Amino acid sequence: MSVPKVVTDLVMAFLILLMTYALSSEGLWGAALMFFNVVFGGLIAFNFYEPLARLIDSTGIGWGFSDTLSLLSIFCVAVMLLRMTTETLAPAMVRFPVPIYHAGRLCFALAASLVTMAILVLAFHTAPVNKRIFGAIDYKYKPPFGMGLDHQWLGFFQYTTGMIFARYGTGTRDPYGEYGRSGNQRVAVQVFDPRATWLLNHQEARPYGQAPILTEESGSAGAAASGGSGSSAATAGGQGGRPATKGAQGSGSPTF
Repeated sequence: MSVPKVVTDLVMAFLILLMTYALSSEGLWGAALMFFNVVFGGLIAFNFYEPLARLIDSTGIGWGFSDTLSLLSIFCVAVMLLRMTTETLAPAMVRFPVPIYHAGRLCFALAASLVTMAILVLAFHTAPVNKRIFGAIDYKYKPPFGMGLDHQWLGFFQYTTGMIFARYGTGTRDPYGEYGRSGNQRVAVQVFDPRATWLLNHQEARPYGQAPILTEESGSAGAAASGGSGSSAATAGGQGGRPATKGAQGSGSPTF
């Protein structure tokens, strides 16, 4: 089933506004706590969903939804536990001046909704569905309306693993020398998706549809832009929506 891109964008925008309305009803303090809960829940989910998916696959269940199930399950459980923790530690609503209260609750509610939508879109990328999700979303598409929430989250998560929660000395070297600087010295960095091919790999691995990632005309340019990985970086023989080669992503083990 092919859905026009504008319809996909409108549905996402509607869901974002709906979540924003729901979260803003918790006030500035509650919306702020939920924003940080969602962000840290997403970081935890992206750190550990692949090891859990491999564990599920090791049981012999070959249904292809291991990545999607693991990502969403860890995210939901992490957010729920973080929310319970924050409500226990800060059960009362903090009073703020009225202008700050209304502006803050809307800003934090919108930010939490955008992060949640980004993770939901990325969960669809890991599912064994059509190469163009809903007939519209591929690795180049930046939903909704060019905002690129999924791209923004992947970039943020790569930054956290390369800088904030970095573990130096082991793992995949950053091929472009962006992370691992210590004065004039460079060290090996275990960083998520060092060649920025996560979306490419998952689109190649999705089993349905014939939509090409890189055409013959733009193949060389696209391969250079993605660190030389191109369409050969992933193989369609991966299980369901998961790329067959994990090592290229650099996210096979927790980073914090």
